[in-house]
Amino acid sequence: MIVDKKKSIALIIILVTIVVIIFCGRYYFAHNKSYKNEAIEKGDYIYLNGVRYSQTSELENYKISNVVICTSDSGRKLYEIEEYPDYEYIAGYYAWDGVIYKKDETDR
Repeated sequence: MIVDKKKSIALIIILVTIVVIIFCGRYYFAHNKSYKNEAIEKGDYIYLNGVRYSQTSELENYKISNVVICTSDSGRKLYEIEEYPDYEYIAGYYAWDGVIYKKDETDR
């Protein structure tokens, strides 16, 4: 009787652990796109999957999402801007230092 109770408790713990792992994995892939993107910094430009982005100050009203596009080769994290999910504009951050980048017209 006691052995059966221990087995059922162990089974419940294992099932809860599996559910937590699945939930965390889904959250990670929904909010982190860095596993399929690559960014390289060259001077004042960032190349995201080969497309050139330059710094801009023309974007005024925007909201930076919590979706990480990727991390550049120099460690800058690139975030999706909610109003531009097609990556027309992206936000790049080193800790607190943030910069908005715009896709260059020649790379459309």
